[in-house]
Amino acid sequence: MQQLFSQHIARIQQIVQHALELARLDGLWIYAGQAKYHFLDDQTSPFKINPHFNYIFPDPTAEQSWLFLDGKNKPKLYFYAPQDYWHCTPNPPTSAFFADEFEWQMLTDSQQIQQYIINPTRCAFIGEQTELAKSLGFEHINPQKVLNVLHFERSIKSEFEIECIYQAQLTALAGHQAAKEAFFAGKSEFEINLAYLQATKQSDNNVPYGNIVAINQHSAILHYTKLDFTPPCERHSFLLDAGTSYFGYASDLTRTYAFDPQSEFAAMIAQMEQFKLDTIADMQVGMNYLSYHTQMHRWISQMLHQFEFVKLPADQIFEEGISRTFFPHGLGHQLGLQVHDVAGFQQNHRGTRKAPPEIYPSLRCTRDLAEGMVLTIEPGFYFIEMLLNQWKNHPLARFFNWQKIDEFKRYGGIRTEDNIVMRATGAENLTVKAAEKINNY
Repeated sequence: MQQLFSQHIARIQQIVQHALELARLDGLWIYAGQAKYHFLDDQTSPFKINPHFNYIFPDPTAEQSWLFLDGKNKPKLYFYAPQDYWHCTPNPPTSAFFADEFEWQMLTDSQQIQQYIINPTRCAFIGEQTELAKSLGFEHINPQKVLNVLHFERSIKSEFEIECIYQAQLTALAGHQAAKEAFFAGKSEFEINLAYLQATKQSDNNVPYGNIVAINQHSAILHYTKLDFTPPCERHSFLLDAGTSYFGYASDLTRTYAFDPQSEFAAMIAQMEQFKLDTIADMQVGMNYLSYHTQMHRWISQMLHQFEFVKLPADQIFEEGISRTFFPHGLGHQLGLQVHDVAGFQQNHRGTRKAPPEIYPSLRCTRDLAEGMVLTIEPGFYFIEMLLNQWKNHPLARFFNWQKIDEFKRYGGIRTEDNIVMRATGAENLTVKAAEKINNY
């Protein structure tokens, strides 16, 4: 990891130098951020680090620390380690594999940073705390020219970043296995979530996103996070969308299970799994992400015809937009330090933006695929009452098999999700690679 991180930092130095030249600035100050207090309370929300800070310094717990970069000299780290007996203070990771890439300065008081910030009017501040930046004399606060470069470059991952995302697959898969076993053992959603957290050695406060632990019809709620404490009387299906983090880099995996492996719903899950793998096998550098999303809608249309949910030819199901009712979200998104990572619509360093088509408003990526991009591939098929209702008074309503659709609402829906990295030869499936490593132990 040390060599990979050294290469990562060398690349970042070039990126920062380019961004500063475009903005005609001398340096970049990045603030890690700080926990926010709840309204009228002395309690804070869980700390979430500035991803630009984590991009350079791989410690997502470095609250109130600072970085200074000029693209030429060794990055300077101002690590905040206060003396405190009320809270557990961070131990500076001075012996970590990445430590030698930084020039260290310890801060025991957050105000000490003032003595180190020189010529703030010639530097950019990157962070959420804009009032703090103004009080320290910064005028260039989150300048768009700088952010455009940083965001676009962050969308192309270094080998260090790819390794971190791969490592996050291993722990997430262990959690998914524990959750699957808990479901088939009759546990509630709450208990399944606990099994996942225990297996991954995470808490609800440090998972990369809120775990989606959905039994039966709850799978039709795309971001379901309620967690029932009581097991259902009957089990039909289980959907788990959950990941882990490694040095701040996320995995994002989803699996769906049928309680009855011989059911028609189980056959549908297998079909969706194959659609996902076929998409990944087809992906090539230079192709636009939208083309794979559109192809998935054609396959979903075939599935609606094949399983007789809609009694129309597959091509007509697609052309009429019926597939969008059963697959309402995007095929996937970029993945990295943020689960929905930056620059999914950004086409170049200048910040040119390409919005998704009106018919696919939830699509999160309109980019041509480039080597080093890390993305999720997560097709879905759902029975969502709200979306189905719009067809009930439509001229095509008579072609919907409403009786069968109503029967399948108890399953909620299907989603299957892997994480891939684009290579020169095509997509490398990091999730499958990790699963193969686990199975070979």
